[in-house]
Amino acid sequence: MFPAVLIGLVVLVVLLALKGLKIIRQAEVMLVERLGKFHRQLEPGINIIWPFIDRPRQISWRMRVQGPRGAVTRTIQSATIDLREQVFDFPEQSVITRDNVVIEVNGLLYYQVTDPRRAVYEVANLPIAIEKLAQTTLRNIIGEMELDTTLSSRDEINSKMRTVLDDATDKWGVKVNRVELQDISPPHSVQDAMEKQMKAERDRRAVILESEGIKQSQVLRAQGERDAQ
Repeated sequence: MFPAVLIGLVVLVVLLALKGLKIIRQAEVMLVERLGKFHRQLEPGINIIWPFIDRPRQISWRMRVQGPRGAVTRTIQSATIDLREQVFDFPEQSVITRDNVVIEVNGLLYYQVTDPRRAVYEVANLPIAIEKLAQTTLRNIIGEMELDTTLSSRDEINSKMRTVLDDATDKWGVKVNRVELQDISPPHSVQDAMEKQMKAERDRRAVILESEGIKQSQVLRAQGERDAQ
């Protein structure tokens, strides 16, 4: 009887030790709560916590995963916080320019968690908050531009978005490193009109060049006749 109890106690101690042993990978951290309150931050390497008293805090992450129909964006729960630079692909959305043209815009946002504690406790859902903030910021910036300016000012839009997002996410312990617009797609009717305008401009330039060539040829011929006389 006594050996069986002893073996059971040993097994229980081993299980508790394994449950309290946390191995954190490089470039990741884990936030531990003790009885529901933030206790400490686990750094990369071997860490020991008290089982059932200390619990890792879960956080949501937006990840691009490969599905049966291609890459899709999903929200997953993780106990560790990745400190590496993350790439966030915010979906295509409709934006109205100042001259009332509806365009489709999508882009990439590169950010990095600099303060894990604020990233968890200062915002309810970090990926969704960044997505909504990026969408509203993009609407505000493009809403102040006309279509022609929007199509030719990607660098300016990227710079403005990065500045606004970096300031807004600083409270969440996040650093926005850069923003890149991938596609700006006007409606098909506007694209057709732009193509016709470009064709008309090319035709106009061709006519001007041809007229200037004829004029220069006539001037040179007249000068040659005059010199011959």
